[in-house]
Amino acid sequence: MSLLLEATHKECREGNMTVREEMKKLTGTFFNNRQVSVQEAIYRATKMPLIHSSRGFVFVPAHSNSCKFLKPPNILKQMDPEDNDIYMSNLADKYFDRPMDPEFDICMADFASEYEIKSVNNNIKNPRTPIKRLQTLNFAVKKRCNRNAIIRYPYFNRETDKENYFENLLCLYLPIRSRNELEKPYELFYQTAEVFDNRQQCLRKVKDIVKENRQKY
Repeated sequence: MSLLLEATHKECREGNMTVREEMKKLTGTFFNNRQVSVQEAIYRATKMPLIHSSRGFVFVPAHSNSCKFLKPPNILKQMDPEDNDIYMSNLADKYFDRPMDPEFDICMADFASEYEIKSVNNNIKNPRTPIKRLQTLNFAVKKRCNRNAIIRYPYFNRETDKENYFENLLCLYLPIRSRNELEKPYELFYQTAEVFDNRQQCLRKVKDIVKENRQKY
């Protein structure tokens, strides 16, 4: 790193840069490069894994204001300029598009942890668990064969950001088919509302269902 900074400094001097420009270039060099050990360099050069985990991790964008990626430029160019469907589908979109089978009367956390999402274009030979296609999106889901994945999700402070906290909580642990099934204010809905539980075939308090599903994680 010191040699790299020295070379950058020399380049700045030869280019007759101002002090501000020189500091900006040196800062960029410092932040965009790092020094690695011989061991790590060998691992990366030979493409050996630096970490290994017996459990997979999956991020669950449960909140309605979660970030989304734009579709590739070549697809956007082919679309109608008035078309608002410019974002790629995320895990939440796939959850709401899941099959109508009773098997999928589950919350978003269970869906993310217990199921893998596959493209329908991938030809999977001899799958160990059944593959079921989503209703409208060009994807399919199959139950994980080994251990369930560990979920990660957005964090909101219950004391300072109650609405976002309870919206995120409900989306994660309450089985729903659309965000429109949730009612504002979310805290009141969580505390007092009742919904029909398709698995137990009875009315249950939202609070009880959320607590039951949350205990798994």
